[in-house]
Amino acid sequence: MCSIEIDIASMSAVELADVAHAIAAELAQRQAPDSPAVCMRMAETLSAATDLHESALADTIARVDASGEMRRWGLPSALAWLRNHMGMREARARERLALARQHTRLPQVTKLLACGDLSYGYAATIATAVNRLPDQDCAAAEEILLDLTDQGFSAGKVAAFGNKITDLIAERDGTEKADSETRRGYERSWIDSTRSLDGGRYIKGWLNAEDAAIWDGTLGPLAKPAGTDDRRDLSERTAAALTSVLSGGHKGTKVTVICDLDTLTGGTAPARLTDGTPIP
Repeated sequence: MCSIEIDIASMSAVELADVAHAIAAELAQRQAPDSPAVCMRMAETLSAATDLHESALADTIARVDASGEMRRWGLPSALAWLRNHMGMREARARERLALARQHTRLPQVTKLLACGDLSYGYAATIATAVNRLPDQDCAAAEEILLDLTDQGFSAGKVAAFGNKITDLIAERDGTEKADSETRRGYERSWIDSTRSLDGGRYIKGWLNAEDAAIWDGTLGPLAKPAGTDDRRDLSERTAAALTSVLSGGHKGTKVTVICDLDTLTGGTAPARLTDGTPIP
């Protein structure tokens, strides 16, 4: 057990971080109280403290990312820094980086998180939702999504609304039109890919109208049922079609076969390829 005297007002941010680490290290060695009710209250307190730490972490990550400091240490990106030096999984590293990069574009979220009035889960969800929005839409999205948190929607529900935030903004502003499908959503296509623990990969993305047409024209025919015994659903067939395209298996092979008329009408003489090789 260690004893620490804390004069918070006179400490620098770095010194406060060191003290927070020392307190956390000591707390980690303590056993949880016997009372479940006390444990419940303590867990909620620790969770709130963790959210405040996440606010400070987002600010520091933002400064490192903007300055490119990680490259002085041989790391190609802030994402690589978070993964390699902090041991974060890909998804968590991307989530924290998104929150850091949206720090200045989400002033209300940043303030509420720093004051302990908004959890990290909600803050990260909102930051991810506005990641590719222009500044004007970002401000509108922040207001809409914060209002949803005030209404008591879960972080999962807010994330679902965030996936269609451009539609919600258009609906709120009365700018949505029936013929505006080609300009709704994101202007540029994007795909995020995250590896799972078992070696698989999660894929999430958006295709603009032009790229969506290529997707439909290429994968649509390949994703049709292979026959009456094909019990795969559309999602499974689409995945199979995509892997077929990526591996080059969708490309047809043309073969010229020379065959006598007698063979076509039931004769036994073999057909042949253009180089004379006989085939059945």
